[in-house]
Amino acid sequence: PTLDKLQRSLGLQNSELRKLILRMPSVIGMGMSEKDGGKPSSYNQRLDFFQNEAGMSMKEIREAVLKQPSLLQYGIDSSLRPKLDFFLNELGIPHEHIGRIIHTSPAIMGLSLADTLRPKVASIMKLCALHPYEVGMMVAVSPPTLFLSQKGKIEPALKYVASALSLDEPRDLGELVLKAPRFLRQGLETSLMKKIDLIAEALPLATIKDSKRVAADILRENPALFDTSNAVITERIERCDTAGKDVAEYLLPSKKGRKKLFQYPTLEMGDPILVSSIATFDSSLSKMYPNTASSAKEMGLKKADIVKACKNGLPLDGHYFSSLMYPYVAKSKTLSTPKANTAKTISVSMFCSGAIYPSDSVEATRGQSTTGGFAIQIASEGTDETRLLFEVSNAANKCFGIRVPLGRESSGDKLLTVFPLVNPSRNRCDLFSCASALRVLEAFLAKKRNDVQLFYDIKVHTDSTYVWKFVRDQERLMSLGSCFASQEMLSRLDVTDGSSFNIDILHPLARSFSRLNGQEEPPQSKNHRPYYNSRVNFCSSFDGELQPSEIKTLKELGKSAAMWQFNRERSFVPK
Repeated sequence: PTLDKLQRSLGLQNSELRKLILRMPSVIGMGMSEKDGGKPSSYNQRLDFFQNEAGMSMKEIREAVLKQPSLLQYGIDSSLRPKLDFFLNELGIPHEHIGRIIHTSPAIMGLSLADTLRPKVASIMKLCALHPYEVGMMVAVSPPTLFLSQKGKIEPALKYVASALSLDEPRDLGELVLKAPRFLRQGLETSLMKKIDLIAEALPLATIKDSKRVAADILRENPALFDTSNAVITERIERCDTAGKDVAEYLLPSKKGRKKLFQYPTLEMGDPILVSSIATFDSSLSKMYPNTASSAKEMGLKKADIVKACKNGLPLDGHYFSSLMYPYVAKSKTLSTPKANTAKTISVSMFCSGAIYPSDSVEATRGQSTTGGFAIQIASEGTDETRLLFEVSNAANKCFGIRVPLGRESSGDKLLTVFPLVNPSRNRCDLFSCASALRVLEAFLAKKRNDVQLFYDIKVHTDSTYVWKFVRDQERLMSLGSCFASQEMLSRLDVTDGSSFNIDILHPLARSFSRLNGQEEPPQSKNHRPYYNSRVNFCSSFDGELQPSEIKTLKELGKSAAMWQFNRERSFVPK
């Protein structure tokens, strides 16, 4: 009966029904009958939500469910309705566009509001000086923007375009984004950088510098070029050359322009307010308000108190508040450790990246074991880097059972090794790479803990969104690091099953992080002592000194280590 009703109500072909069941077998157990008291079934309640609240037709619902079968199992009050409220009231998207957003990008309804959707929107607001309603315009035009990685895609693309086009004011970047909202989906190296090169090469100027400057001027005037493919731009340039026209004039936008999907009266939108449960505002964002008045009214607070809380960064009624209109003042915190004024500071950066082989996307992975590996790249300032790399390498030899050879041309700034634990996965390898970096640091600093003349300021960078969720709130990580036993940490995380948190890796990571930041050890600890001459902060790799191409290379090195171990286990390489 369940499958018959599902097929009839959605108008599914037999092949489509089979595909849906294979993707989500639990649909077979979905309740289709009315509940006690004549209450509609869970299935009918979801259909009613999509039809009457989201404004979707049955054809749109059918196509969306085939793309994302889990739409039929998301909780209405816990997941679907809050996201609808987010789109309508926090991003100000007109109701008539909601159905199209869910229809074209149904997976958007499965993203976390507090930890994914709001932080991405806040990041765009900050870098582009945009109101949330203006970001809503972007989302309505290009819903897949919200699928992009905040640290790996959105922020690097915005920072690159701002730099390459000499957009000194965030609002200038915001105006460009509003004219070409789809450009964030373009590849940084393969598309955005390439387009500047293509246009510059076609300009008959004396120097490359002048050509790139004029190419930047063209893209500032016509940012829609970022949305087009490289092939289309190449074709337009070739047509221009054939017709003997000036490339710079030919690529400028037409005077006619494009009709906007919808427009908001910017002057009436006010100063938006972010509300978070933590002071850093990089996660756990609980609400966005278009202005101070609306936040005060809904939360039952005074406008003056909210304005004061935005300025002083102190919690109000258990919440932190931030005003996000330009100029923007970030409230991010880094851990601080007291140090002697006379100590010489040595800055150390460690970039961590893990991988598995075969990768998750390879069909051959099913039914066979996988192996993991990871790579760590080290950079330093304020000391003899060659000596530091040598000492770190020796410390790594004590920590790692197997070091993967890097070849004779290695500069010594990279550590390559295999994942030694059970159940290798991309997330576990990424998390373990950071835990290993901290472990190597402890071994490296073991003989330097009494040297009061040196202070080590260390940044550990991760390119993993999964890892960033655990390490971005560093005050919380310090709290977890005070837990001597993993079960104590689980109770503090309010979970009983540590598998979802990879507690076998997260616990030693937090413990090392705690010690390296000078936090006293719990009473049960007998073999460890805190370090008072170091400070460690976690960062995203995309906020560091490495270029996107270098981050990609490091990821490939991690994969090569996993491949090396895969072949080694099968006796394809010497042991």
